[in-house]
Amino acid sequence: MEKPVITVEQYEVKVIYIRFRGSYVQFRKNSRNMFNERLHYAEKYALIKEDFTKVMTIYHDNPFITDAANLRTSIAMTVPPDATLIEEGKIGSMQMAGKYAILHYELSLGEYEQAWQYAYSDEFLKQGSYTLRDAVPFELYVTEPPKGFKGTSKTDLYIPVE
Repeated sequence: MEKPVITVEQYEVKVIYIRFRGSYVQFRKNSRNMFNERLHYAEKYALIKEDFTKVMTIYHDNPFITDAANLRTSIAMTVPPDATLIEEGKIGSMQMAGKYAILHYELSLGEYEQAWQYAYSDEFLKQGSYTLRDAVPFELYVTEPPKGFKGTSKTDLYIPVE
């Protein structure tokens, strides 16, 4: 895996999401159904906008601190800032804003864990003199995530920094 191109940006976005509680393995087993449920909601309320809508996964907990059964992970999607949202069923909404170090990658399925380890490594944090801030990190899928281990996807990791 190559080192990522890194940019730092102010980023603000409104998202809808479905949250899952459990291990990452359990999350992956349930993510397709969650994705479809979120997509159905977005289509129902005409929230999908070409060249604007992005899909993301939000990580609410640190897997080195939180017990795997209690990890919270959300399947999310950006929505227009002026969208009126009606939370229903498992669908929630939130605003995310602030400064992010963005690691731009081309990843295969087997490289995501290594990419996240680098994002929180001393090598990365000290190199850019980054100070982490108290906000959730997330993966934003620039292109569709790979379906198998041979494909790759352009994926950006957003790390909240001061």
